[in-house]
Amino acid sequence: MKKIYLLLTLAFFVGSTSASNEIPLEQFAKHAKFVNMQLSPTGKYIAFTYEENSETKLAVMERKTKKITAGFADGENRHIDYFEWLNDERLGMITQTRIGWLDGVNPEPVWLAANANGKKRKVLSKQRSSLNMISRLKDDPKHVLVLKRHFADQGKVKLHKLNIYTGKLTYISDTPESAKHTKPGIVGIGVDLEDNVRFAYEYDRGKDEIDDKDDRISLHYKNNQGFWERLRLSAVRANPNINLLGMSAKNDKFYFTSNHDQAESDSLGLFEFDFKSNKISLIYRHADADIGGTIYGKQDQVIGVTAQAGYPEVFYIDNEENKQEISFRKSVNSTFKGEYTSITSSTSDQSLYIINTWNDRNPGTFFLYDKKRGKITYQGDRITGLDSKQMARVEPFSFKARDGLKMYGYLTVPNNVEEKNLPMVVYPHGGPYGPRDNWRWDNRAQMLASRGYLVLQVNFRGSGGYGEDFAEAGHGEYGQNMIEDIIDATKWATSSGIADPERVCIHGVSYGGYATGMAVVREPDLFKCGIPDAGFYDIELQWLKADSFGSNNDAREWFFQRMMGADWKTDMKNHSSIDSMDKLKVPLLIVHGSEDVRVPIINAYKLEEKLKELNKPYEKIYKKEGHGFTKEENRVELYSKILEFLNKNIGPGAKPKS
Repeated sequence: MKKIYLLLTLAFFVGSTSASNEIPLEQFAKHAKFVNMQLSPTGKYIAFTYEENSETKLAVMERKTKKITAGFADGENRHIDYFEWLNDERLGMITQTRIGWLDGVNPEPVWLAANANGKKRKVLSKQRSSLNMISRLKDDPKHVLVLKRHFADQGKVKLHKLNIYTGKLTYISDTPESAKHTKPGIVGIGVDLEDNVRFAYEYDRGKDEIDDKDDRISLHYKNNQGFWERLRLSAVRANPNINLLGMSAKNDKFYFTSNHDQAESDSLGLFEFDFKSNKISLIYRHADADIGGTIYGKQDQVIGVTAQAGYPEVFYIDNEENKQEISFRKSVNSTFKGEYTSITSSTSDQSLYIINTWNDRNPGTFFLYDKKRGKITYQGDRITGLDSKQMARVEPFSFKARDGLKMYGYLTVPNNVEEKNLPMVVYPHGGPYGPRDNWRWDNRAQMLASRGYLVLQVNFRGSGGYGEDFAEAGHGEYGQNMIEDIIDATKWATSSGIADPERVCIHGVSYGGYATGMAVVREPDLFKCGIPDAGFYDIELQWLKADSFGSNNDAREWFFQRMMGADWKTDMKNHSSIDSMDKLKVPLLIVHGSEDVRVPIINAYKLEEKLKELNKPYEKIYKKEGHGFTKEENRVELYSKILEFLNKNIGPGAKPKS
């Protein structure tokens, strides 16, 4: 317990970042020592993934002796991105290729299984097919239920029972008859708490296989008589979202998220369906944010959900059957004050738990909780050597863009400085459609804040997590209002007094790199420098050369229209910063990886040519990397170069108060 109380005390102590105790850049460039950690069902073993060089590896150790019993790796640029105990002694894991941290290369996923001692290794996925486990089958330790997808089936799945030792598949025919004539048809199947097949997702792509406007998703369920029915929604939206979460503790209700009842302000709400009454009830909805996560109890029943507009929020389904579980979760949370917690795994008898704690200053710490003995034991930090007292706090903010649309963002605030007129780096996220920034520890934002720079991140329109309407508000606005949102957030920070309007730089990766190029020519006097990383600057060049669409010209054209609107062919230059570089007034630092297939480095080369032609100042750093630098030594060099560039163009970061 002493270790825990020390950790919690340090989490609330704000230290200075003077030169004498400046955090080495290597600390922010480190790979994760522990990515994930899970107990075996008996508690005999702990399996954990960790990053090393260009791989994510998996190791198994005996819990009591700490002896490593097996290690798993799949070669350079192959990462074990998922693992799970299949029974008391056997692990399943998925390995796939990833070169950059935002990469788009063909992942070539492989699902394999092995015993905790490393023996009886077996590849389970078949050539040109993928398998996804949906149930461990508690009463049959040699088999699991899986969904099989073949590359030619366009997402359609078939249910099988899989022998986890031999790889033998046994087909199970149990899907709604009504879905057999739609394309692709059933794309998801779910079971209840007793491993009975109870749910099926039907996806109808409609007449236009590229455009999603006529697509339809339906949820089928088996009623109490064992017959398939389609879930009937009183929808006020033409094509509502619906996502199954799971069952109640008594196995008599199921929970799902949807926006079917919302004409406007359509964040996903939590709904309950009662099998007996066939009644659908709204349980919870956040005013601005979608439900983003689900909290499960010891039987895998749904006991709560999470949402995040600014700070993370937790909602528990507080009924009689959940009281004990909720009380346990709350007691865990109260032990780690100032931190958010999640349970990664537990033993079958719920006597041992692995708990992960995190917040804006802590990227993650793993603990083992012995419930019977009331003992909590430190297991390891996600990033070794990280001192949370030296990290910067992350503060949410909200504002309204020029057209009145409400949006949220985050400020990473340097420690122990006077919080006004700070030099600021605007740091837009990638994507852009779907991803979002969250309240969490971010290595690059923390690196900048450690040197006295305020960091601004904004979830501009088109970002995920704030409802379908907010996401669709980004359609046609790829290089227009989405960029204006970033500019408006920058002006909000400077007008509020926390940021110095004369010392602002913008730096983003991927779409954030594209946004950097657009922002510095759209508002040439607002920013004093720009650092585009893995960015693209000529829309047509990017989407002809990138790996995103291959030879599918129809899909490429559809995406162009979604990005820029119906007039995309004539409007392409307005969305390409390279055609406006004559307006550029500030120096650029161009960052790119030569192995990038998502945004090929030819984008950077062409920008260089244009800047030379216009006699505009720029610097560059290119490395043999993918879409985002992953090698620690390259990250350190990049961070050093960024800080040197910032110091040159917006001055040094704010000094700590004495």
